[in-house]
Amino acid sequence: MESNGSRKPLPRLLVYFGRYRGRALAALAMMAAVSALTVVFLFLVNKLIDDALGAGASGTLTGFGKSPRAAAPLIAWLQRGYAAMRSAADHAGLPARLAVPLLLLATLVAKNVCSYFSEFALNGIGIAMVRDLRNDAYRQLLRKSARFYSQASTGDLLSRMLSDVEQIQSAFGTRLADFAQGVLTILLVLVYAFSLNPGLAFGVFVIAPIVLLPIVDNTRRLGKAAFSSRERIGGIGALLSETLRGHRVIKTYGVEEFEADRFAEANDRYFRVTRRTIRLQALNSPLMEVLAGIGLVGLFAYAGGQIEQGRMTVGGLVSFLAAIMMLYKPLKDVTKTNMALQIALSSARRIFELVDSETEIADKPDAVDLGAFSRAIRYEDVSFRYGDDWVLRNLDLTIRRGETVAIVGPSGAGKTTLVNLLPRLYDPTEGRITLDGVDLKDATLASLRRQIGIVTQDTILFDTSARENVAYGRPDAPEEAVRAAAAAAFADEFVDRLPEGYETRVGEDAGRLSGGQKQRLAIARALYKDAPILILDEATSQLDSESEALASRALANLMEGRTTLVIAHRLSTVRRADRILVLDRGRLAESGTHAELLTRNGLYRRLHDMQFFVEKDEAAEARP
Repeated sequence: MESNGSRKPLPRLLVYFGRYRGRALAALAMMAAVSALTVVFLFLVNKLIDDALGAGASGTLTGFGKSPRAAAPLIAWLQRGYAAMRSAADHAGLPARLAVPLLLLATLVAKNVCSYFSEFALNGIGIAMVRDLRNDAYRQLLRKSARFYSQASTGDLLSRMLSDVEQIQSAFGTRLADFAQGVLTILLVLVYAFSLNPGLAFGVFVIAPIVLLPIVDNTRRLGKAAFSSRERIGGIGALLSETLRGHRVIKTYGVEEFEADRFAEANDRYFRVTRRTIRLQALNSPLMEVLAGIGLVGLFAYAGGQIEQGRMTVGGLVSFLAAIMMLYKPLKDVTKTNMALQIALSSARRIFELVDSETEIADKPDAVDLGAFSRAIRYEDVSFRYGDDWVLRNLDLTIRRGETVAIVGPSGAGKTTLVNLLPRLYDPTEGRITLDGVDLKDATLASLRRQIGIVTQDTILFDTSARENVAYGRPDAPEEAVRAAAAAAFADEFVDRLPEGYETRVGEDAGRLSGGQKQRLAIARALYKDAPILILDEATSQLDSESEALASRALANLMEGRTTLVIAHRLSTVRRADRILVLDRGRLAESGTHAELLTRNGLYRRLHDMQFFVEKDEAAEARP
């Protein structure tokens, strides 16, 4: 369900923009200067034609057939400034045919210098906004629970964090600069045009509503189409992410054509909605130009009569036409900004939906910091479910400090869920878990997770150096401590052979390392963390015999002196555990040592015998 914030994203975006109000005000001042210099430029065009070139031949400095006192205030102010400039030029012996073009050039240069600084400032604000918004969204993303990640689409999340945020940068950077500059220029040029010839200006701008009404309606439809377009690109991202992760399965099953058809269908849906969007975008400019053309025909007919009657000079007409032409780009920029804003708001809505989605696992306001683990972990009548499916039911369990507890059972018995509850990747649906008597929900997440290390079957390493992977999150880690952890994990022997040793980047998903090397580096990471509680989730299940032997020796070093929870399908790896827990359909079926459980002829014995015969048959098949 959408939150109120995600339905109304503009006020929230303005909060980000407001952080840079000082820079925005400076940019606005520069833009006002650009607009004022645009009007001065238009006035000088009139003077260039009438005074410097003699086309109007008005015989006065005003060029409008009026004295400065009788002219409109804006024109009078411009005339006084122009007269002072001409007087200075006359004293310097500079004729009008040189003085006016030089003045025109100086105005043009000043206008564009101000334009550069204003656009740079506003674009900088847009980039800063995107940086802040992306940082905030990423922090919120990191706080989401494991349930959120299990339900979310990776491709859609990437689309929101990258593509959608870029749309906001465009709207609040380049487009906002165009919009603000356009509005200021339109206002001042309109004042100039009405000051120049009110009757002619009124005749021209009476058609403005005819231009704006269809554009407003077109923009409304564009906003709906833009939101659909962002949704479709998110779907493509999700499908692409699946393909990249599952490429081996796709190739092995020979379903390239099937996947190509799936992608083509999603791509075609995006194509159709995007084509509708660009059709709406493409309609605005032709519509404006056609209506503007109709207005120009009437303008020339009216202006011809004014010139014949001596009420307007040629320079005045050219200046007026230049003003009208100069309105085209600002008007176009304003309408384009509106379109960009609609797209940006659609993107912002998707980002704020992500930010506002419920964070299930969070610190209570009065959460306490846990001390160093010293006594026991207790699961007290714990039950857990995904949706309507119960995964754990009424589990009571005590794990003492320093104990190694193995957790076994059929697939789907709830083994991984049981250990995931300990670092609060999920919270129990019913019951509670305590550490040294403190309910985990009453403790801060940082103090809890600081005490837990984990090594899983799906080894996650990062595309940084080997050293940074060992000392993960600690850039100032002492070199000797990193090397000691790697040595204890038997990782030093291959790390030293890497091209740059511990500073060698391991590549995306550690693609430069073998499975056994990855696992030993992950064990070194856990050793460096030196947490008192350790979770091993199928830590050697995907390794060959040689790699498993080395990893097992490394794990033995890691487990020493720690409270360890071991999940394993291979029962041979759990025989030395202090206690073995046997889960079946979310309930604790048996508990005891390896020897004790074998004598009970229960589920553990059946699992043991099944694996024993399978391993015996595999060994027989392997013999020549």
